[in-house]
Amino acid sequence: MQWTLAQLRTFSAVAELGTMTAAARVLGYTPGAVSQHMTALQRTVGVRLLAPTGRRVALTEAGIALLPRIRTLLAAEAQAAEVVAGGQPTGRLPVTVGVFGSASVVAIAPAKRLLAHSDVELRAREVDVEHMQDAVVSGRIDVGIGIDYPSSPLAPQRGVRMRVLREEAFHIVRACGEGDAPGAGQVADVERLGEASWILPPGESRFGRAVRFALAERGIAARETHIVVDSAVTLALVAAEVGLSLATDTMLALAPVPVERVPASACGARRIVALTRSELDEQPGVVATVDALARVFQRD
Repeated sequence: MQWTLAQLRTFSAVAELGTMTAAARVLGYTPGAVSQHMTALQRTVGVRLLAPTGRRVALTEAGIALLPRIRTLLAAEAQAAEVVAGGQPTGRLPVTVGVFGSASVVAIAPAKRLLAHSDVELRAREVDVEHMQDAVVSGRIDVGIGIDYPSSPLAPQRGVRMRVLREEAFHIVRACGEGDAPGAGQVADVERLGEASWILPPGESRFGRAVRFALAERGIAARETHIVVDSAVTLALVAAEVGLSLATDTMLALAPVPVERVPASACGARRIVALTRSELDEQPGVVATVDALARVFQRD
């Protein structure tokens, strides 16, 4: 096909950044030049690769299928340029990983260390965990670190594969040394726990529903005093003795000030999962990345 490397680089940037304006800023083009590149590329391949969604653009099915191949071509071109310039090819395979709060803190740095001597160049991109599957499907990311709850499972999406990296229980958490707090002695005293102030995520989110199912398992009718989306903020409020909440071991890595579990308070569960598109399952960079993430999350 008579496409150009400039067109392929532009398409990759638009796919990653979601708008032609953002791609133009990164690439040093005008938005008009980016639009011309995309028009010419779509004319060359004979199908639409992009579809407008409000102020952003999303990949069509053809665009999703083409993106990983284009990234492979661009990586090969970069290696060839190094060889011609007299350098040694790095052989780096860029893999974009979608992350959220606790995943970025716990996983990315160790995974990069595990992959340091491989061909993989790991790139993190923050994605709302509630929309991680959509980011995988659209081609914005190659691997998504997502959350699946047994009590509120992810709805299957065609072409998306899921691998469980870690399963962990929720625990009731409180400020350190808060020995006289409701529930500090007998966790079975559900009435006292229910009377405490609770810091919970919004009930309309999957996280919020899972937390409430977990509390219901214990028979706790929590007094929802504070509704907070961000886990780090929640744990900071717990540390400041504002209220109780639920957290997993991975989430506790976000606590700016240490908090502690209420003894014997495990309830509910969540699974940390790797989400990939089925057509990328055998790509070496994706395989190596998912394996590295599995090793990170399976560590005690």
